[in-house]
Amino acid sequence: MLHSLRAFSYAGEADIFREYARLSGIAGGFGLDFDISALRDLSDADYAALAPTRWPVSDTKQGGRFFADGKFYHPDGKARLVATAYREPAARTGRRYPFRLNTGRIRDQWHTMTRTGLSPRLSAHLAEPFLEIHPTDAQDLGIAPADLVQARSPNGEAILRARITDSVQRGQVFAPMHWTGENAPTARVDDLVAPVYDPISGQPESKASVVALHRFDAKWYGFAVSSQPMRPDCAYWAHVPSRKGYRAELAGRSEISDWENTALRLFGLEDVSLSSIVDNARGIARIALTRDEQLLAALFVAPEPVAVSRDYLATLPTSAVPTVLSGRVPADVPDPGPVLCSCFSVGVNTIVDAIETQHLFSVDAIGAALQAGSNCGSCRPEIAALIQTRRSQEAAE
Repeated sequence: MLHSLRAFSYAGEADIFREYARLSGIAGGFGLDFDISALRDLSDADYAALAPTRWPVSDTKQGGRFFADGKFYHPDGKARLVATAYREPAARTGRRYPFRLNTGRIRDQWHTMTRTGLSPRLSAHLAEPFLEIHPTDAQDLGIAPADLVQARSPNGEAILRARITDSVQRGQVFAPMHWTGENAPTARVDDLVAPVYDPISGQPESKASVVALHRFDAKWYGFAVSSQPMRPDCAYWAHVPSRKGYRAELAGRSEISDWENTALRLFGLEDVSLSSIVDNARGIARIALTRDEQLLAALFVAPEPVAVSRDYLATLPTSAVPTVLSGRVPADVPDPGPVLCSCFSVGVNTIVDAIETQHLFSVDAIGAALQAGSNCGSCRPEIAALIQTRRSQEAAE
């Protein structure tokens, strides 16, 4: 064990990078393509300031376009083009499974979120799994915005939040691939995808599954925030970190009459004071748990998707908050709205207000005033869409 610890005695990220660069040089010596060995002695300061770099970066090669020298990684050094005949997807749409399911990643997450999912900042933009569906298809199926949708395929099923949008065509739906049993066990898209792959490339057929869709019949919907990880036990839940703890979307099929004890079990907290507004006849419950006048957790329940200020509520755990049960931003507190720019935590309402009051009609102007869109740039298309929407509204006035 001692020798293992010594092998990983890095002082920081730059140490790891230098070792990685050295190892790439060894691989490059055997003819492999990735080689950044010329960066093996980079100082900590130079590593921190390192700009995006095109490899290879070795003692003999410095960047350039890959394969520009006309050499490829085959014994004869020539490229090989493989001509293939078109093959239809293995799964076919039909009466039982009329929709084609496309999967992929979203802006701020990567693969199964084992690393990016730990970041409250990245989780703030899209905090739960979803299914994008065309407005006409949603109307035909009786699916409203923010409803939960049960997707079934020949291989399994998943429950996902409806996002009604014309960014997908009729007959097609899209769901992100990131959520797992760790954070949304009934929303795993891989349960829907058949274990089929292309015989030549080995690429899985993860963008051509077939599904049937139905509105999920929930008896209740919930939203919760907590300073500690929660312990959900219901038909649907999605749980992610937030800046002050954790947030969760919940839904269940069974009636619950004792919401106060349900909240205590969900949050697993002891020695707390409980404040609540419960109306079982209307299916409404709002419960806050505090200790020493600090909010530790809050649960909001309704018979339809809960209408509360989610991003605001997620900032409240460990704070002294007198009016949390309203679920809304107080009148004397600015409401930034849902986070759009994850890098600088800038909300939609903040950007819209800047467009309207400061007349900022370019993405660069928004970036200069609010920083939004000025770092990684992934939110710039959404900022541009907000600007275009506002310009269209002004033209119609």
